[in-house]
Amino acid sequence: MRHTFINIPFLLTFAIILLFSKTTVAQETSIFKDSRTFYEADFRYGKFLPFESQNIPTLFGFDLRMGRQTDGRAQWERNFNYPSYGVFLRYETNNLDSVEYPGRDANGYAQTTYGPLGDCYSVGGFLNGQFYRGKYWSIDYDLMGGLSFWTRHGNRLIGSVVNAHLALNIGPTFMIEDNFDVIVRYQLSHSSNAAIRLPNHGTNVLGWLVGVRYHPKGRPEFVPKEQPRPKFQKSTSVFATATVGGLQTNESMRCYQTVDGTMVDDLPYERPYYMADFIQVGLHRQFHPMFSYDVALDFGWTGETQRMYEKAHQMYADGHEYFTGEDPIPLVEYSFARGLHLAPSVMFEVNFNRFAFCIGGAYYLWHGIYYGTDQKKTWGLAESSESKFEDTYLPPCYRTFYERMGFKYYLGEKRNMFAGCFMKVHSGVIDYAEFTFGVNLFSWKDRK
Repeated sequence: MRHTFINIPFLLTFAIILLFSKTTVAQETSIFKDSRTFYEADFRYGKFLPFESQNIPTLFGFDLRMGRQTDGRAQWERNFNYPSYGVFLRYETNNLDSVEYPGRDANGYAQTTYGPLGDCYSVGGFLNGQFYRGKYWSIDYDLMGGLSFWTRHGNRLIGSVVNAHLALNIGPTFMIEDNFDVIVRYQLSHSSNAAIRLPNHGTNVLGWLVGVRYHPKGRPEFVPKEQPRPKFQKSTSVFATATVGGLQTNESMRCYQTVDGTMVDDLPYERPYYMADFIQVGLHRQFHPMFSYDVALDFGWTGETQRMYEKAHQMYADGHEYFTGEDPIPLVEYSFARGLHLAPSVMFEVNFNRFAFCIGGAYYLWHGIYYGTDQKKTWGLAESSESKFEDTYLPPCYRTFYERMGFKYYLGEKRNMFAGCFMKVHSGVIDYAEFTFGVNLFSWKDRK
Protein backbone atom coordinates (compact mmCIF):
# COMPACT_ATOMS: atom_id res chain seq x y z
CA MET A 1 0.00 0.00 0.00
CA ARG A 2 1.15 3.48 -0.73
CA HIS A 3 0.79 6.54 1.47
CA THR A 4 -2.61 8.15 1.81
CA PHE A 5 -1.30 11.68 2.34
CA ILE A 6 1.16 13.92 0.57
CA ASN A 7 4.24 14.76 2.60
CA ILE A 8 6.92 17.45 2.24
CA PRO A 9 10.38 16.77 0.77
CA PHE A 10 13.20 15.52 2.94
CA LEU A 11 15.47 18.48 2.16
CA LEU A 12 13.09 21.17 3.43
CA THR A 13 15.06 21.33 6.65
CA PHE A 14 18.29 21.99 4.76
CA ALA A 15 16.74 24.75 2.68
CA ILE A 16 15.26 26.54 5.69
CA ILE A 17 18.64 26.41 7.42
CA LEU A 18 20.24 27.91 4.30
CA LEU A 19 17.78 30.77 4.47
CA PHE A 20 18.42 31.12 8.19
CA SER A 21 22.19 31.24 7.81
CA LYS A 22 22.19 33.52 4.73
CA THR A 23 20.19 36.15 6.60
CA THR A 24 22.41 36.08 9.66
CA VAL A 25 25.90 35.86 8.18
CA ALA A 26 25.96 39.52 7.26
CA GLN A 27 24.82 40.67 10.70
CA GLU A 28 27.39 42.35 12.90
CA THR A 29 25.30 41.49 15.96
CA SER A 30 24.93 37.87 17.03
CA ILE A 31 21.57 36.29 16.19
CA PHE A 32 21.22 35.49 19.90
CA LYS A 33 21.41 39.18 20.86
CA ASP A 34 19.28 41.11 18.37
CA SER A 35 15.55 41.80 18.45
CA ARG A 36 14.71 39.56 15.50
CA THR A 37 15.45 36.30 17.36
CA PHE A 38 12.72 34.56 19.35
CA TYR A 39 12.19 31.28 21.21
CA GLU A 40 9.02 29.27 21.52
CA ALA A 41 7.68 26.31 23.55
CA ASP A 42 4.42 24.57 22.56
CA PHE A 43 2.24 21.80 23.97
CA ARG A 44 0.50 19.58 21.42
CA TYR A 45 -2.54 17.29 21.60
CA GLY A 46 -4.09 15.41 18.69
CA LYS A 47 -5.92 12.37 17.37
CA PHE A 48 -4.81 9.97 14.62
CA LEU A 49 -6.86 10.23 11.45
CA PRO A 50 -8.11 8.11 9.82
CA PHE A 51 -8.20 4.98 11.98
CA GLU A 52 -10.45 1.94 11.81
CA SER A 53 -10.96 1.54 15.54
CA GLN A 54 -13.78 3.43 17.26
CA ASN A 55 -11.31 4.18 20.06
CA ILE A 56 -9.28 6.70 18.07
CA PRO A 57 -5.69 6.85 19.38
CA THR A 58 -4.50 10.15 20.85
CA LEU A 59 -1.14 11.86 20.80
CA PHE A 60 0.65 14.17 23.24
CA GLY A 61 3.82 16.12 22.57
CA PHE A 62 5.75 19.35 22.72
CA ASP A 63 7.77 21.59 20.37
CA LEU A 64 10.79 23.80 20.92
CA ARG A 65 11.55 26.48 18.33
CA MET A 66 14.20 29.07 17.60
CA GLY A 67 13.15 31.61 15.01
CA ARG A 68 13.92 34.85 13.22
CA GLN A 69 11.32 37.58 12.71
CA THR A 70 11.88 39.44 9.46
CA ASP A 71 11.62 43.23 9.70
CA GLY A 72 11.13 44.25 6.07
CA ARG A 73 14.67 45.30 5.25
CA ALA A 74 14.41 43.06 2.16
CA GLN A 75 11.60 43.63 -0.32
CA TRP A 76 10.40 40.01 -0.22
CA GLU A 77 9.85 40.34 3.55
CA ARG A 78 7.48 43.26 3.00
CA ASN A 79 5.77 41.45 0.12
CA PHE A 80 4.86 38.56 2.43
CA ASN A 81 3.81 40.73 5.41
CA TYR A 82 6.96 40.18 7.52
CA PRO A 83 7.09 36.36 7.91
CA SER A 84 9.30 34.54 10.41
CA TYR A 85 11.27 31.33 9.99
CA GLY A 86 13.57 29.04 11.93
CA VAL A 87 14.17 25.54 13.24
CA PHE A 88 12.16 23.24 15.50
CA LEU A 89 12.55 20.14 17.66
CA ARG A 90 9.42 18.03 18.24
CA TYR A 91 8.64 15.08 20.53
CA GLU A 92 5.41 13.08 20.45
CA THR A 93 4.09 10.04 22.30
CA ASN A 94 0.81 8.23 21.68
CA ASN A 95 -1.48 5.52 23.02
CA LEU A 96 -1.60 3.46 19.83
CA ASP A 97 -0.48 0.11 21.28
CA SER A 98 -1.75 -2.42 18.73
CA VAL A 99 -0.49 -1.92 15.18
CA GLU A 100 0.30 -4.67 12.65
CA TYR A 101 3.90 -5.86 12.17
CA PRO A 102 4.15 -8.17 9.11
CA GLY A 103 6.65 -11.03 9.06
CA ARG A 104 7.12 -14.77 8.48
CA ASP A 105 6.88 -17.81 10.71
CA ALA A 106 9.56 -20.50 11.03
CA ASN A 107 8.26 -22.22 7.86
CA GLY A 108 8.39 -19.06 5.76
CA TYR A 109 4.66 -18.37 5.63
CA ALA A 110 3.36 -14.84 6.20
CA GLN A 111 2.20 -13.97 9.70
CA THR A 112 1.17 -10.79 11.51
CA THR A 113 2.09 -9.75 15.03
CA TYR A 114 0.90 -6.70 16.95
CA GLY A 115 2.73 -4.12 19.02
CA PRO A 116 2.91 -0.42 19.96
CA LEU A 117 3.58 2.25 17.35
CA GLY A 118 6.33 3.88 19.42
CA ASP A 119 7.32 7.47 20.05
CA CYS A 120 8.63 9.99 17.53
CA TYR A 121 11.29 12.73 17.49
CA SER A 122 11.27 15.30 14.67
CA VAL A 123 13.65 18.07 13.65
CA GLY A 124 13.33 20.55 10.81
CA GLY A 125 12.41 24.06 9.73
CA PHE A 126 9.31 26.23 9.79
CA LEU A 127 7.96 29.26 7.97
CA ASN A 128 5.36 31.42 9.75
CA GLY A 129 3.27 34.03 7.94
CA GLN A 130 0.24 36.20 8.62
CA PHE A 131 -3.12 36.34 6.87
CA TYR A 132 -3.91 39.35 9.07
CA ARG A 133 -1.65 41.45 11.29
CA GLY A 134 -3.19 43.83 13.85
CA LYS A 135 -1.71 45.88 16.66
CA TYR A 136 -2.28 43.28 19.38
CA TRP A 137 -3.01 40.03 17.53
CA SER A 138 -2.70 38.31 14.19
CA ILE A 139 -4.06 35.30 12.29
CA ASP A 140 -1.10 33.13 11.31
CA TYR A 141 -0.22 30.10 9.24
CA ASP A 142 2.78 27.80 9.78
CA LEU A 143 4.47 25.42 7.36
CA MET A 144 6.70 22.90 9.11
CA GLY A 145 8.85 20.24 7.46
CA GLY A 146 11.81 18.02 8.26
CA LEU A 147 12.75 14.53 9.40
CA SER A 148 11.08 12.22 11.93
CA PHE A 149 12.85 9.45 13.85
CA TRP A 150 10.62 6.66 15.21
CA THR A 151 11.57 4.45 18.15
CA ARG A 152 9.78 1.52 16.45
CA HIS A 153 9.32 0.76 12.77
CA GLY A 154 8.51 -2.04 10.32
CA ASN A 155 4.80 -1.88 11.10
CA ARG A 156 1.81 -1.17 8.86
CA LEU A 157 2.05 2.59 9.41
CA ILE A 158 5.78 3.33 9.74
CA GLY A 159 8.18 1.31 7.60
CA SER A 160 11.55 2.85 8.53
CA VAL A 161 13.37 4.67 11.31
CA VAL A 162 13.80 7.90 9.31
CA ASN A 163 10.72 9.53 7.78
CA ALA A 164 9.68 12.86 6.33
CA HIS A 165 7.57 15.08 8.57
CA LEU A 166 5.07 17.74 7.48
CA ALA A 167 2.72 19.97 9.46
CA LEU A 168 0.36 22.79 8.52
CA ASN A 169 -0.94 25.11 11.28
CA ILE A 170 -3.43 27.95 11.37
CA GLY A 171 -4.58 30.11 14.26
CA PRO A 172 -4.21 33.36 16.23
CA THR A 173 -1.19 34.89 17.93
CA PHE A 174 -1.84 37.27 20.86
CA MET A 175 0.83 39.87 21.69
CA ILE A 176 0.72 40.01 25.50
CA GLU A 177 3.52 42.55 25.87
CA ASP A 178 6.77 43.48 24.14
CA ASN A 179 8.54 40.22 25.05
CA PHE A 180 5.78 37.59 25.03
CA ASP A 181 3.19 36.11 22.64
CA VAL A 182 0.60 33.43 23.30
CA ILE A 183 -0.18 31.27 20.27
CA VAL A 184 -3.05 28.88 19.51
CA ARG A 185 -2.95 26.67 16.42
CA TYR A 186 -5.09 23.99 14.78
CA GLN A 187 -2.69 21.56 13.13
CA LEU A 188 -2.62 18.78 10.54
CA SER A 189 0.61 16.76 10.59
CA HIS A 190 1.93 13.77 8.67
CA SER A 191 4.88 11.40 8.88
CA SER A 192 5.93 8.80 6.28
CA ASN A 193 9.01 7.81 4.29
CA ALA A 194 8.10 8.47 0.62
CA ALA A 195 8.07 4.76 -0.32
CA ILE A 196 11.70 4.25 0.76
CA ARG A 197 10.66 1.20 2.76
CA LEU A 198 7.36 -0.71 2.89
CA PRO A 199 4.84 -1.19 4.39
CA ASN A 200 4.32 2.47 5.08
CA HIS A 201 0.87 4.04 5.18
CA GLY A 202 2.17 6.93 7.29
CA THR A 203 0.45 8.69 10.19
CA ASN A 204 -1.95 11.63 9.98
CA VAL A 205 -2.80 13.65 13.09
CA LEU A 206 -5.34 16.43 13.63
CA GLY A 207 -5.00 18.40 16.84
CA TRP A 208 -4.35 21.57 18.81
CA LEU A 209 -1.14 23.35 19.71
CA VAL A 210 -0.84 25.98 22.47
CA GLY A 211 2.40 27.80 23.21
CA VAL A 212 4.38 30.80 24.42
CA ARG A 213 6.81 32.79 22.29
CA TYR A 214 9.59 34.79 23.96
CA HIS A 215 11.40 37.76 22.37
CA PRO A 216 14.44 38.31 24.64
CA LYS A 217 15.31 41.69 23.09
CA GLY A 218 11.80 42.82 22.31
CA ARG A 219 10.33 43.11 18.84
CA PRO A 220 12.04 44.59 15.79
CA GLU A 221 10.90 47.80 14.15
CA PHE A 222 9.28 47.03 10.79
CA VAL A 223 10.40 48.85 7.68
CA PRO A 224 7.22 50.48 6.32
CA LYS A 225 5.63 48.85 3.30
CA GLU A 226 5.41 52.29 1.70
CA GLN A 227 9.17 52.23 1.07
CA PRO A 228 10.01 52.65 -2.65
CA ARG A 229 9.88 49.30 -4.41
CA PRO A 230 12.75 48.24 -6.65
CA LYS A 231 11.82 48.18 -10.31
CA PHE A 232 10.65 44.74 -11.44
CA GLN A 233 10.92 43.40 -14.97
CA LYS A 234 9.21 40.24 -16.04
CA SER A 235 11.65 37.62 -17.32
CA THR A 236 11.74 34.29 -19.14
CA SER A 237 14.31 31.48 -18.93
CA VAL A 238 14.95 28.25 -20.81
CA PHE A 239 15.87 25.62 -18.23
CA ALA A 240 16.89 21.96 -18.01
CA THR A 241 16.77 19.68 -14.99
CA ALA A 242 17.96 16.22 -14.03
CA THR A 243 15.82 14.44 -11.43
CA VAL A 244 16.66 11.25 -9.53
CA GLY A 245 14.18 9.20 -7.53
CA GLY A 246 13.83 5.72 -6.12
CA LEU A 247 11.09 3.52 -4.76
CA GLN A 248 10.40 0.11 -3.31
CA THR A 249 7.85 -1.48 -5.62
CA ASN A 250 4.30 -2.24 -4.50
CA GLU A 251 3.96 -5.03 -7.08
CA SER A 252 3.92 -8.47 -5.40
CA MET A 253 5.20 -11.63 -7.07
CA ARG A 254 5.93 -15.21 -6.06
CA CYS A 255 9.54 -14.63 -5.13
CA TYR A 256 9.82 -16.37 -1.74
CA GLN A 257 10.31 -20.10 -1.13
CA THR A 258 9.05 -21.65 2.13
CA VAL A 259 10.70 -24.51 4.03
CA ASP A 260 8.52 -27.09 2.25
CA GLY A 261 9.38 -25.60 -1.16
CA THR A 262 6.13 -23.73 -1.76
CA MET A 263 6.54 -20.46 -3.67
CA VAL A 264 4.59 -17.63 -2.03
CA ASP A 265 4.19 -13.91 -2.68
CA ASP A 266 6.85 -11.64 -1.26
CA LEU A 267 6.00 -9.33 1.64
CA PRO A 268 6.17 -5.55 1.16
CA TYR A 269 9.53 -5.08 2.91
CA GLU A 270 11.08 -7.89 0.81
CA ARG A 271 10.40 -6.26 -2.56
CA PRO A 272 13.25 -4.75 -4.62
CA TYR A 273 14.12 -1.09 -5.19
CA TYR A 274 14.09 0.67 -8.56
CA MET A 275 15.38 3.97 -9.92
CA ALA A 276 12.88 6.47 -11.33
CA ASP A 277 14.41 9.40 -13.21
CA PHE A 278 13.32 12.43 -15.25
CA ILE A 279 15.03 14.89 -17.58
CA GLN A 280 13.04 18.08 -18.00
CA VAL A 281 13.35 20.90 -20.56
CA GLY A 282 11.10 23.94 -20.45
CA LEU A 283 10.39 27.64 -19.93
CA HIS A 284 10.38 29.47 -16.58
CA ARG A 285 8.32 32.68 -16.42
CA GLN A 286 8.82 35.19 -13.57
CA PHE A 287 5.70 37.35 -13.98
CA HIS A 288 5.64 38.85 -10.46
CA PRO A 289 8.23 39.37 -7.67
CA MET A 290 6.39 36.74 -5.60
CA PHE A 291 5.12 34.34 -8.26
CA SER A 292 6.39 32.40 -11.27
CA TYR A 293 5.57 29.29 -13.30
CA ASP A 294 7.21 26.59 -15.45
CA VAL A 295 6.00 24.88 -18.62
CA ALA A 296 8.07 21.87 -19.65
CA LEU A 297 8.39 18.46 -21.26
CA ASP A 298 9.25 15.60 -18.88
CA PHE A 299 11.23 12.63 -20.26
CA GLY A 300 11.06 9.82 -17.72
CA TRP A 301 12.44 6.34 -17.19
CA THR A 302 11.93 3.73 -14.47
CA GLY A 303 13.46 0.33 -13.85
CA GLU A 304 10.20 -0.80 -12.23
CA THR A 305 8.91 -1.54 -15.73
CA GLN A 306 11.10 -4.66 -15.75
CA ARG A 307 9.22 -5.88 -12.66
CA MET A 308 5.93 -5.48 -14.55
CA TYR A 309 7.20 -7.56 -17.47
CA GLU A 310 8.46 -10.29 -15.13
CA LYS A 311 5.07 -10.35 -13.42
CA ALA A 312 3.34 -10.52 -16.83
CA HIS A 313 5.32 -13.68 -17.67
CA GLN A 314 4.25 -15.16 -14.33
CA MET A 315 0.61 -14.30 -15.12
CA TYR A 316 1.00 -15.90 -18.57
CA ALA A 317 2.37 -19.12 -17.04
CA ASP A 318 -0.62 -19.16 -14.66
CA GLY A 319 -3.04 -18.89 -17.62
CA HIS A 320 -4.36 -15.47 -16.58
CA GLU A 321 -7.48 -14.34 -18.45
CA TYR A 322 -5.65 -11.32 -19.88
CA PHE A 323 -3.64 -13.74 -22.01
CA THR A 324 -6.24 -16.48 -22.60
CA GLY A 325 -9.63 -14.75 -22.64
CA GLU A 326 -11.40 -12.70 -25.26
CA ASP A 327 -9.08 -10.31 -27.14
CA PRO A 328 -5.91 -11.54 -25.37
CA ILE A 329 -2.95 -9.20 -24.93
CA PRO A 330 0.48 -10.09 -26.33
CA LEU A 331 3.31 -11.46 -24.18
CA VAL A 332 6.21 -9.03 -24.65
CA GLU A 333 9.86 -9.08 -23.55
CA TYR A 334 11.32 -6.21 -21.51
CA SER A 335 13.74 -3.69 -23.01
CA PHE A 336 15.19 -0.36 -21.86
CA ALA A 337 13.07 1.54 -24.39
CA ARG A 338 9.90 0.12 -22.85
CA GLY A 339 10.68 1.86 -19.56
CA LEU A 340 10.46 5.36 -21.13
CA HIS A 341 7.71 7.98 -20.66
CA LEU A 342 6.85 11.43 -22.02
CA ALA A 343 4.61 14.05 -20.38
CA PRO A 344 4.05 17.83 -20.65
CA SER A 345 4.04 19.50 -17.22
CA VAL A 346 3.27 22.83 -15.53
CA MET A 347 4.50 24.17 -12.16
CA PHE A 348 3.45 27.19 -10.10
CA GLU A 349 5.91 28.75 -7.64
CA VAL A 350 5.55 31.04 -4.63
CA ASN A 351 8.93 32.77 -4.28
CA PHE A 352 10.22 33.63 -0.81
CA ASN A 353 13.43 35.27 -1.97
CA ARG A 354 15.61 32.33 -3.12
CA PHE A 355 13.28 29.74 -1.62
CA ALA A 356 10.21 28.66 -3.63
CA PHE A 357 7.26 26.45 -2.72
CA CYS A 358 6.09 24.61 -5.84
CA ILE A 359 2.99 22.72 -6.96
CA GLY A 360 2.21 21.40 -10.42
CA GLY A 361 1.01 18.55 -12.56
CA ALA A 362 1.55 16.62 -15.79
CA TYR A 363 -0.29 14.25 -18.13
CA TYR A 364 1.37 11.34 -19.92
CA LEU A 365 1.31 11.52 -23.72
CA TRP A 366 3.28 8.36 -24.44
CA HIS A 367 4.77 5.27 -22.78
CA GLY A 368 7.52 3.00 -24.06
CA ILE A 369 5.43 -0.13 -23.44
CA TYR A 370 3.77 0.41 -26.84
CA TYR A 371 7.14 0.14 -28.63
CA GLY A 372 7.19 -2.77 -31.08
CA THR A 373 3.50 -3.64 -30.57
CA ASP A 374 0.19 -2.67 -32.18
CA GLN A 375 -1.12 -1.35 -28.86
CA LYS A 376 -2.15 2.31 -28.49
CA LYS A 377 -2.52 4.70 -25.59
CA THR A 378 -5.98 5.09 -24.06
CA TRP A 379 -7.00 8.62 -23.07
CA GLY A 380 -8.63 9.68 -19.82
CA LEU A 381 -7.88 10.66 -16.23
CA ALA A 382 -9.16 7.52 -14.50
CA GLU A 383 -6.93 4.44 -14.29
CA SER A 384 -10.06 2.35 -14.85
CA SER A 385 -10.08 3.62 -18.44
CA GLU A 386 -6.75 1.93 -19.21
CA SER A 387 -6.56 -1.12 -21.44
CA LYS A 388 -5.66 -4.61 -20.20
CA PHE A 389 -2.29 -4.16 -21.90
CA GLU A 390 -1.56 -0.95 -19.96
CA ASP A 391 -2.82 -2.45 -16.72
CA THR A 392 -0.36 -5.33 -17.16
CA TYR A 393 2.82 -3.62 -18.33
CA LEU A 394 2.60 -0.05 -17.02
CA PRO A 395 4.05 0.61 -13.52
CA PRO A 396 1.43 2.08 -11.13
CA CYS A 397 3.53 5.23 -10.57
CA TYR A 398 3.41 6.07 -14.30
CA ARG A 399 -0.29 6.04 -15.12
CA THR A 400 -2.53 8.74 -16.59
CA PHE A 401 -1.31 11.90 -14.79
CA TYR A 402 0.76 13.02 -11.83
CA GLU A 403 1.26 16.01 -9.55
CA ARG A 404 4.35 17.43 -7.88
CA MET A 405 4.71 19.25 -4.57
CA GLY A 406 7.94 20.47 -3.06
CA PHE A 407 10.48 23.25 -3.13
CA LYS A 408 13.35 24.81 -5.04
CA TYR A 409 16.29 26.79 -3.69
CA TYR A 410 17.90 29.12 -6.24
CA LEU A 411 21.71 29.27 -6.30
CA GLY A 412 24.34 31.60 -7.71
CA GLU A 413 24.63 35.37 -7.89
CA LYS A 414 22.18 35.52 -10.81
CA ARG A 415 20.04 32.66 -9.42
CA ASN A 416 20.50 30.71 -12.64
CA MET A 417 20.80 27.33 -10.90
CA PHE A 418 18.51 25.58 -8.44
CA ALA A 419 18.29 22.45 -6.32
CA GLY A 420 15.09 20.99 -5.00
CA CYS A 421 13.09 18.07 -3.73
CA PHE A 422 9.58 17.08 -4.76
CA MET A 423 6.94 14.51 -3.98
CA LYS A 424 5.71 12.86 -7.20
CA VAL A 425 2.09 11.85 -6.60
CA HIS A 426 -1.04 10.91 -8.50
CA SER A 427 -4.65 10.80 -7.32
CA GLY A 428 -3.48 12.31 -4.03
CA VAL A 429 -1.20 9.31 -3.35
CA ILE A 430 2.58 9.64 -3.18
CA ASP A 431 4.68 7.64 -5.64
CA TYR A 432 8.18 8.55 -4.45
CA ALA A 433 10.50 11.46 -3.61
CA GLU A 434 12.47 13.24 -6.36
CA PHE A 435 15.75 15.14 -5.96
CA THR A 436 16.35 17.75 -8.66
CA PHE A 437 19.16 19.95 -9.93
CA GLY A 438 18.48 22.47 -12.69
CA VAL A 439 20.15 25.22 -14.74
CA ASN A 440 18.72 28.20 -16.59
CA LEU A 441 20.38 27.88 -20.01
CA PHE A 442 19.20 31.21 -21.44
CA SER A 443 17.39 34.14 -19.80
CA TRP A 444 15.99 37.44 -21.01
CA LYS A 445 13.90 40.27 -19.60
CA ASP A 446 10.79 41.79 -21.16
CA ARG A 447 11.13 45.12 -22.88
CA LYS A 448 10.24 48.03 -20.65
